[in-house]
Amino acid sequence: MDKKIVRSEMQPTSAKLVIVQGVVQNLPEIIGAIKEIYALNEKKQLFGRVLQSRLDELNINKENFKVLVEGLTDLSKSENTDNETKVMYRDMIKTLFEIFTANMHSSQDISNYLKEF
Repeated sequence: MDKKIVRSEMQPTSAKLVIVQGVVQNLPEIIGAIKEIYALNEKKQLFGRVLQSRLDELNINKENFKVLVEGLTDLSKSENTDNETKVMYRDMIKTLFEIFTANMHSSQDISNYLKEF
């Protein structure tokens, strides 16, 4: 029988073997990149859920705002309401607009923050 000497380091004999050696030698970097991609994807999904939740909340608030303003406007125009109460309703409408505007600015700040990601 012939004895063959086997070296501990594989010699590339085909393109497939070269690719396998490259993958094995760079396995820690490949795994690290996969972990990073996974983490970024998780963050993207999380931010997507946060943004959708915020949009849903704004739509609910927009509907509530609309109903309140329409109701208060109707009350302030009612003939059965005294002038002092009408002024109070108008002040409430003004305050609602101020609150709604502040919330819109807050929402814009959140949107700007999420755009960075």
